Amino acid sequence: MENGPETDPRRAFGRALRALRQGARLTQQELAVKAGLGIRTLSDLERGTAGPRPATATLLAAALGLDRAGSHAFHTLAHAAWRTARG
Repeated sequence: MENGPETDPRRAFGRALRALRQGARLTQQELAVKAGLGIRTLSDLERGTAGPRPATATLLAAALGLDRAGSHAFHTLAHAAWRTARG
């Protein structure tokens, strides 16, 4: 059974990433630079068209300054998105 737009883990991760970025008052460009990622990568992640590699999720969590609990929740979403993206 395929995931619909509302249940796709990549989209859930993308929504969470965008909310965290906006909460940190960062533009996509600023977060991409801070995390050492390309702007297109960040855009694809936020739109839910890609799932983050584990290392990418770690870079983003650090760039966003997430605390231990926030980082754990973020990595849980990232892992589900990565598994979905890999099929």
